[in-house]
Amino acid sequence: MNACWTPMLINPYNHQSLTYETWDGNEFLSDVEGNTIPFKNGIPDFLVLEHVDGLNQKYKQFYDRISLFNDAAEALYKLFIDLDKLRMKWMSELEIRAGSNVLETSVGTGWNVRALPENAHYFGLDISDGMLRQCAKNIKKWNRPVELFQGNAEYLPFKDNSFDSVFHVGGINFFNNRGQAIREMIRVAKPGTKIVIIDETEKQVRNKYQRLPFVSHFYRKEDVDTSLLVPPAEFVPKEMENIQVKMFDREKMYQLSFRKPIQAVI
Repeated sequence: MNACWTPMLINPYNHQSLTYETWDGNEFLSDVEGNTIPFKNGIPDFLVLEHVDGLNQKYKQFYDRISLFNDAAEALYKLFIDLDKLRMKWMSELEIRAGSNVLETSVGTGWNVRALPENAHYFGLDISDGMLRQCAKNIKKWNRPVELFQGNAEYLPFKDNSFDSVFHVGGINFFNNRGQAIREMIRVAKPGTKIVIIDETEKQVRNKYQRLPFVSHFYRKEDVDTSLLVPPAEFVPKEMENIQVKMFDREKMYQLSFRKPIQAVI
């Protein structure tokens, strides 16, 4: 992480500002109460302040497990599908301008950011160690700077009104608390910002993930609550503007978008 971004960071569990420090060659962030956030391979690890459990723990393990194979799967899919074109269709509602601060929660291995304009400042948060390690390798290979953070999307380590664009692609279906994750996205977005949330529907989970080796164990029919596989529009506060839901790819993916009002009070 570039230390110049420290002023926009907080301890997400008490909302205190953080300072960047080094000691004996190690980097860390700290607040006035003495809580410290260590760096792992240059990435601040906010999960040290939290006990991860429930669905968050289950799918953290899942993404850690598949992280080594994610890019191989990406290459395989590209033989049959123009994934960059598909991503841009999913993310068509994003409003990214030159110099924008852009946050992706659940950044994965970074392929969504790679498809977006280069003239913005990108920030990515993920709960998975494995995904972040691969993302760090990818952005170095692509020469696409992205500030990475390990943390829970239900507790974002950023100050209020920090980002010009906030989005999420994949994962929110199985968060412990989808409503809190959405409220956090709203909190860190600047007034007037459009927020975009994309994930898979029951049709995609049933036809793809429940059939794939090494993956199906995490999506067993008897273990998946299908009521979660829908756009979480019910959790969007009523004062948000232009709330819209779109379906893509024969209803395999959904896109929920809305705008934070200029005078929003959350």
